[in-house]
Amino acid sequence: MARHFASVSVRALRSALLVRAAPLSIAALIGAGAQAEGLETLVVTGEASEGDAFPGAASLAMDRQQTGMRIDSGELLQGLPGVQADSRSNYAQDTRVTLRGFGARSAFGVRGIDLQVDGIPLSTPDGQGQLSSVPVDEVDRVQVLRGPLAALYGNGAGGVIQFDSAAPEQNRLSGRVLAGEGDRQRQALTGEWREGAWGARFHGSRFTSDGERPHAEAERRQAGAQLYYQADSGIETVVRLDTSHDPLLQDPLGLSPERWREDPRAGNERAELFNTRKRIRHQQGSVTMRQAEGEHRWQAAIWQGQREVDQWLPFAGDDVTSSGAVIDLTRDFSGLRASYTRDLSLLDRPLEATLGASVERQEDRRRGYVNDQGETGALRRDELGEVDSRDLYGVLTWQPTDRWEITGGARHSDLSFAVDDYFVVPADGDNPGNPDDSGGRDDDFVALALGTTVRLNTQWEAFAGAGRGYETATLTEMAYRNEGSGLNTALSPAENRQIEAGLRWGLASPHRVTVSLFQIDSDDELVVDQSEGGRTTYRNAAETERWGLEAFGELALAPGWWARFSASYLDAEYASGLEAGNQLPGIADTNLYTQLRWEPLQDDRLGTALVARYRGEVATGDDNAVFAPSAVTWDWSVDSAHQWGDWLASGWLKLENLTDEQYVGAVIVNQGNGRSFEPAPGRQVSAGLNLEYRW
Repeated sequence: MARHFASVSVRALRSALLVRAAPLSIAALIGAGAQAEGLETLVVTGEASEGDAFPGAASLAMDRQQTGMRIDSGELLQGLPGVQADSRSNYAQDTRVTLRGFGARSAFGVRGIDLQVDGIPLSTPDGQGQLSSVPVDEVDRVQVLRGPLAALYGNGAGGVIQFDSAAPEQNRLSGRVLAGEGDRQRQALTGEWREGAWGARFHGSRFTSDGERPHAEAERRQAGAQLYYQADSGIETVVRLDTSHDPLLQDPLGLSPERWREDPRAGNERAELFNTRKRIRHQQGSVTMRQAEGEHRWQAAIWQGQREVDQWLPFAGDDVTSSGAVIDLTRDFSGLRASYTRDLSLLDRPLEATLGASVERQEDRRRGYVNDQGETGALRRDELGEVDSRDLYGVLTWQPTDRWEITGGARHSDLSFAVDDYFVVPADGDNPGNPDDSGGRDDDFVALALGTTVRLNTQWEAFAGAGRGYETATLTEMAYRNEGSGLNTALSPAENRQIEAGLRWGLASPHRVTVSLFQIDSDDELVVDQSEGGRTTYRNAAETERWGLEAFGELALAPGWWARFSASYLDAEYASGLEAGNQLPGIADTNLYTQLRWEPLQDDRLGTALVARYRGEVATGDDNAVFAPSAVTWDWSVDSAHQWGDWLASGWLKLENLTDEQYVGAVIVNQGNGRSFEPAPGRQVSAGLNLEYRW
């Protein structure tokens, strides 16, 4: 494994700076080299490998994350630097994720952050993304790329979150049963097979919950399969199929600050009146291939998928121009990415050059209906939205000395948005009718980035970078205007400029610590204008300024003891306009995480972990009139694993929110009706059992 890291990981990651067109270079896919004994696992991280490092990257293996039910992928992101993952405890809405302030405007889903599973995008070309379809049971490692070089990932890439799996190493079959308070139940089955150059995996799971609040029942199902093959020529191929089906996700809605203080588990009467809920069905297939060795290296991927969403919002939406309050959305998406890498020289020093391209397409078939107290009523919206993205890019990595490395790149993106409106009602008397809301706009942008690393000695390394990126409004965000109807084509792309510098320590030790300082300036920042009753409109803010400091590390304290920590401070505010000087909503200025683990027998037969988190106060709106209070929470867990021959049995017990802290799990940004608090649950007990057979 170490040999593969040294020879492959850094080179592959350099080639994948523009990973939106080079998906396999940072994926956890297949080992380089077809040994007779079979596939070897390759996990290309952004961390140091025999002295080499990648600026702005951090990775975490899942065996370092505290155990839990793994209900959503937000659990996999805890303690990663720059990441604020806020659980809504509302399965009808995705975990709220921000990365150095990118994505803060999102009232639902994830914006401004590029999401990937094994290099295949979960984000659509307009920048929308959802975490609910991440196959949490197969994730082996999570990588986060933040900073200037993230700009090279294209539209909406203020940062990148990559969920990596690993090729099977042996034959095994495992079953898990997990349960927790709130009548949370989860069952999962995973199988892996390996023989020679072939490997395969399948997984399936089901989750149900009665919820912590009234009208919060949920059911989720996931299944997937992957096939791995490495030819004698060294060409690696992965075929991947994933599906998820959420037949019932009730939405309990948010609470006002006053109501939350009275009873954080209170219900919302509008949730019952309009039977707010969601159904989701997601399918996606992909084929990836690469040649990772030799002078001529290449990689390519093709994928296609569909996401169906039915959602009932907490109002009637019966006005003819309202677009309705029952959403019926079918999203088809597809794409192709390819890149070619060649080793050259400049002034007799190594130079690596990568060229590539990507083509992506998204089609949203959207209908809206009246919500007749939970029943689907008359049609109020019928349209087809299309987004096309065409990108070209290039990146150079040069080593002027054995200690220095310089990486620079440029990416040109060309996007087109178009909406055809089929719900046109002529005005008639007192009836104002519904005009033709068809429209479109085209955007193009050139992203630039330059980064460098220098190895100071055997333990220390410094890095720095600067970059310019952009982010367009998504098709969904363009859907509404505050006044009148029609596509909000006035929303301009936001431009960001980032600089970063930092130090990394622990290149040749079991310890590792990274500290970084950064600044981000944005023009035409996309922010929520109004959000009320499930209908959200957006606008361009004049300017925003962000600067921050982050630290992240792991320390081996003593035999059987280790600690992991993450600390971030982010000063994010409007620099001009009516809100000048105000804090950006949805973002805590301080996030702290510490995990202490003890294995008294110095192996996995017995272990216990204590996790402490602190999150600073969070503004709910641009006016900074209301803040969700800061909170400190503690989680404790104990786990044990034992092997008898070919059988492995393991289990864990976890006490979440030890002190029964009353805190807000997430906020709904700029919520017009004031119900902006989404409560977090109190003290909870959960447990899990796993039985595995290996052969």
